[in-house]
Amino acid sequence: MKANARVFFTLMTVCCVCAGDVRGALGQDDKQADQEKEACIGNLKQIYEAIQKYRRDHKALPDWLSDLAPSYLPDKSVLVCPVTKRTGKTANFGIVDPHLANAYLFEFANTDMGAIYNGGKIKMLEWKQKQMGVVGSVVPMVRCHLHNQILNLSFDGEIYESGSSWEDLFSVVDKADLSPEKLFGKDFARLAGGGGGGGGASAPSYPPRSAEAKTNQVDLSQFYNASLAKAWHPAAAGTQGYDLAPLPQGLQTFADVSFDVRGVVQIAGRKLEEAGGKFPSEVKGIPFGARCKRLHFLHSTGWSVPEGTKIGSYRLNYSNGETRELPIIYGQQVRDWFANSSSQPLDKNSAVAWSIKPPRDADNKTLFKTSWENPLPDGEIKSIDYISAGSDAAPFLIAITAE
Repeated sequence: MKANARVFFTLMTVCCVCAGDVRGALGQDDKQADQEKEACIGNLKQIYEAIQKYRRDHKALPDWLSDLAPSYLPDKSVLVCPVTKRTGKTANFGIVDPHLANAYLFEFANTDMGAIYNGGKIKMLEWKQKQMGVVGSVVPMVRCHLHNQILNLSFDGEIYESGSSWEDLFSVVDKADLSPEKLFGKDFARLAGGGGGGGGASAPSYPPRSAEAKTNQVDLSQFYNASLAKAWHPAAAGTQGYDLAPLPQGLQTFADVSFDVRGVVQIAGRKLEEAGGKFPSEVKGIPFGARCKRLHFLHSTGWSVPEGTKIGSYRLNYSNGETRELPIIYGQQVRDWFANSSSQPLDKNSAVAWSIKPPRDADNKTLFKTSWENPLPDGEIKSIDYISAGSDAAPFLIAITAE
């Protein structure tokens, strides 16, 4: 793994150098962003040195970054990114240091994962240690999400930039193999639920697939990462968040198409991450294994973006090796599920499939149906990938039916 890590960081260094070559024409805002990033990198270097001193004395990692101050980190302001100092913004995904406010996400914190990948009572520390067993010391120990590219401080002290998922940069292993569900295997549900006691977050459960479900109603069981009946979109502190509990489940007909409705496949978006919801940037390999004329998707998105913005896509993988993309465009296929979207027009292949106004919510909850003609109707679709475009919007999928 050390050789893989050297290749990884060599590539990252080349990328950073190339990026630096184009900075001569930056405007004032860009210069400020660069200055803040450089200062943040300086903070991360100091944090790393403090963690190493702590480890030498205690033979263990700190439970929280606040454990470093003041003995190992005399200046507590090092724990605050310059962007936070300027804007007050933080991004900690629910991993909040209980002793000292800071701007950085300590991924090795000895605390429950909670809503992160629905890990529940599994400790962040335990998950990260298992990731290191697969890819080694490139696993980020501390992350800052407040710049155009996320800054990652790896376990061995390297600092590198990435998108929302650092795993995308590491091609030696499939990102799905680093998920807590994969790494903890058959014990995941029990551990995430805390062994059935003690309260706290638990792994979601989903209704069984109906024996009457047809083969053209794609089985998403193994890809669900949120429950319809349990809030998965975070809300303000002290409130319960947002769910789709009113949505009828099982085999249901929406907009003249019968769907298998039992759970949610959520993919990442910037606003969802900032609110504390951590979901994968893509879900790959949804089995299909058939020919069809068209595909019907029951889906929606959280958060709005300008009309015409691409927020995600479905990639069709054919048995002959070809691929085709079905882009998800905001305002054409979907809109924010809380934006009273039922009154606004979509493209000719999309329609409002279901909409309701729960008593406690200010706006409707809305799902959309989009029907796409199969670009290669004579070819067998082997599998489907569901991919986020990394915008502010966070697309989610409820069901797929083929025709």
